[in-house]
Amino acid sequence: MSEETLAICLSLFKLDLGITHDLRDEIFINRIKAAESELKSKPIDFSKETAEDTQLIVDYAVWNYRKRQEDVGLPRNLKFRIHNRVIQKAGATNAKN
Repeated sequence: MSEETLAICLSLFKLDLGITHDLRDEIFINRIKAAESELKSKPIDFSKETAEDTQLIVDYAVWNYRKRQEDVGLPRNLKFRIHNRVIQKAGATNAKN
C-alpha cells in the first residue's frame, strides 16, 4: 500500500470512528496494515488501489477495531464484499487461461 493510500485509509478510519486527534495514529496505522494483510491472505488483489479497495480495507479495519474485545462474526455486508472480491480474482485468473 502506498503512503498516499495509507494516509487516505487513516483519514477514513478516524472519520468513521469520529476521532479528530492523532494520539493513536500508530495503532490505527497498524490496524489498517493488518487488515490489508488479512484480506490479501483471502486472496484479494489490492494492486490497483481503487476506491473500493480502500473502502474495503477501512471497513474491515474499523470492524476489527470496534469488535476487538467481542466474539462476534463478520457482518454480512463485509462477508459479501470480501466473497465478491475473491470470486472476481478467481474469475479473472480463469479468463486468462
